[in-house]
Amino acid sequence: MKSNSKDKKKVLLVLATSGTPEPAIEYAVKEATEIGATLVALYPVDDELASEAFDNFTDIGFIGDKPSSELSESLMREYRQRGYEELGAVQVGAMEAGVEYEPIMEEGSFVPLVLDVIGRYEVTEAVLVSRHERSFLKYFSKDMAGEIKKRAGCTVVIFPEK
Repeated sequence: MKSNSKDKKKVLLVLATSGTPEPAIEYAVKEATEIGATLVALYPVDDELASEAFDNFTDIGFIGDKPSSELSESLMREYRQRGYEELGAVQVGAMEAGVEYEPIMEEGSFVPLVLDVIGRYEVTEAVLVSRHERSFLKYFSKDMAGEIKKRAGCTVVIFPEK
């Protein structure tokens, strides 16, 4: 369902590839209901997802240094399928609450993609999931949800990963 009104408020729910916690979905639906907003759900297919998975598989010796293109395509298909399932689950919650709903699945680098969607859709509030990092990795990786919170021109609420 698309809003005909350009000035209608929008709540953005950024779904996590590892699964979005139910409290984050419930919060986004509740916020959209309370302020009469459209719920926009984004399932970002990050350009780096396949590379991260391959790095992990290579580190544990599961695959060699050069995975095949078929493996990469298969992994990205799996991510997209998971995205359709996540978007469908959010749609059910939005329909039950009587909230206008707009699903989006886009590919790109996570932070710029989310910031672009926030700007393009004139989002009032964004709901994100912060990834848990393994303890030794937290010193080498950036907090993408925190980066979005700093740079977004709207309220950002962050939930912990499942």
